[in-house]
Amino acid sequence: MKTLKTIYGISGKVLSTIAGLTLLALVVSCSSDSTADGDGRMVSMPIVLAIPASNASLTAEEAHAKTTRAEGDPGTYEKFELPKYLYIYLINTPINGTETKVLTPEGMDPQNGYTLKADKWTKTTTQDNNKDSIYTYTDQIRIIIPENRKTGVVYAAMSTVPITVKYTGTDVDDATFTLGKEAKDNGSEALKNLYSSPYNLTKDNQYYGIVNDYNSNSPYINMVLYHVASKLDLQWNVDASVQSSVKLSSITLTGLSSGGYLFKPLKNTTALSTYSETFSLDDGSQWYGRRATYVIPVKSTDGNYQFPMTLTNGAKTPNTTTTAKATVTPSAINKVYVPWMLGTVTVKKTW
Repeated sequence: MKTLKTIYGISGKVLSTIAGLTLLALVVSCSSDSTADGDGRMVSMPIVLAIPASNASLTAEEAHAKTTRAEGDPGTYEKFELPKYLYIYLINTPINGTETKVLTPEGMDPQNGYTLKADKWTKTTTQDNNKDSIYTYTDQIRIIIPENRKTGVVYAAMSTVPITVKYTGTDVDDATFTLGKEAKDNGSEALKNLYSSPYNLTKDNQYYGIVNDYNSNSPYINMVLYHVASKLDLQWNVDASVQSSVKLSSITLTGLSSGGYLFKPLKNTTALSTYSETFSLDDGSQWYGRRATYVIPVKSTDGNYQFPMTLTNGAKTPNTTTTAKATVTPSAINKVYVPWMLGTVTVKKTW
């Protein structure tokens, strides 16, 4: 069997895929054994989890696309790393209406998740005009499911680094996460490769993450996961009138969040475990340029996304700094997917 490389390329013009995407995968029947607790039984449940490449709602054909990306932006080629860790939670609702339960698969560590197998990834191509790639993980998990079961829904997340997930009772949709120590000094890259199932993505007027054929002897999971972090496209320009006295040597984004809601990525109002990210500039970018990074979108009190930063002026000896802020207005239409955000900084005076 050919093993896929763990690095893959995706056009930077998009962040997630079509909500109605149909995954073509062979789902085999699950097997079971008598190893179980109480009235449950252990089953080997097939899972088909995909990470996407495009989202029709963010392409130029959509009227609201201009609110989430720069006009005329051709996109940039990016490399993403395939996730290594799975966090999956099955919420069982019993037939008799007794208390619901959260079930997790055998071998899933609360901190390190469920380790994914590199050879279980496959690459397919979407059938839309973009012809983008989608990467699908197909395997089985061993999980105890109750005999007393009516419906089952799944919340799932995938990451390249371990994350800490916290929730109360059965309120998995309100779960929060923080990046593990492996993401230290590289938070943007870890966030870029973090995916989850949005709590408000629906299919047939219900949450899309259902366990298929849950009441049968062959239940299985087949769903697409989406980006948790937004891509922030930061662009700066130093006005010609002050270029003789302002030469930017660095831009540092401050107060970035290394955690937040895992399944409600558009609901964050407070940054968790904050960190900073610095862009070092050279002679070719000291007056104008652009850099992209991945961030957790956190709304300020006015409902906008704000990104405070420190600008360093290399024209002075010693270097001097000042603060600035980029503000991004959320889309009034998109309520499910994290947006591609454009932040602009214009310098018109020296410091």
